Amino acid sequence: MTRSILFVTMFFLISVPQVWADQNIAPGQREGLAFLMANMPDRDLALKHDFLIENVRLAYQAMDEVPWGHGIPKDIFLNDVLPYASINERRDNWRRDFHQRFIKIAIKNETIDQAVLALNKYVFATLHVSYSADKRPKPDQSPYESIQAHYASCTGLSILLTDALRSVGIPARIAAIALWPDESGNHTWVEIWDGRWRYVGASESTSLDHAWFTKKASQTDARHPIYATSFKKTGQYFPMRWAPDLKYVPAVDVTKNYTLKTS
Repeated sequence: MTRSILFVTMFFLISVPQVWADQNIAPGQREGLAFLMANMPDRDLALKHDFLIENVRLAYQAMDEVPWGHGIPKDIFLNDVLPYASINERRDNWRRDFHQRFIKIAIKNETIDQAVLALNKYVFATLHVSYSADKRPKPDQSPYESIQAHYASCTGLSILLTDALRSVGIPARIAAIALWPDESGNHTWVEIWDGRWRYVGASESTSLDHAWFTKKASQTDARHPIYATSFKKTGQYFPMRWAPDLKYVPAVDVTKNYTLKTS
């Protein structure tokens, strides 16, 4: 059975009577639920109904609470605020917890860029998570795995920050390069949308579009592309050095955003 047939079958036999009649999801939020169901990887088809409903409801709620919420385009919201996961990490139910923890910090700021910088400091300080290549249990930790360990790789830090930002209505996604042109390794960071896509190093104190890897990223090429995650299917796949055989995380090639100067 193909994925499209499987989705249609599940949608009509399971989702319609259960989801559309659910009093916890407003009519205006059903598009979000349909987007998740249409694009989620096969591994997530077993996620509980209540998990998806709560994730959708809280994502829409956050957009009504933050100053920038109604300025976010629908396609950006669906793909970069609404999703409950970024890559192949364990599926934690983080949105309610993170919203409660971080919404007060977010709404103190009038703009997305200001909120991102404030949260990039606050999130890791309050959760007591820091970078370690040796002490973190694994590279692709979920948010709560990183919180429990108190250490994370650049990938784990990026997952944690992306989820924290999404919980307060900030469009965020993960970007990565599988191998720098000088073959010095790979790296993962976070991109945020404030009218255009910009980048920030998770748990770093630099401003937007300035990080220790800025020069290296500007010097990469088509043989060493930079990809950003997408929840919506794109036909391209996000590079994961820790799981090179997994091909279910959609991606977009954003190399030119780093190598071409923009006004």
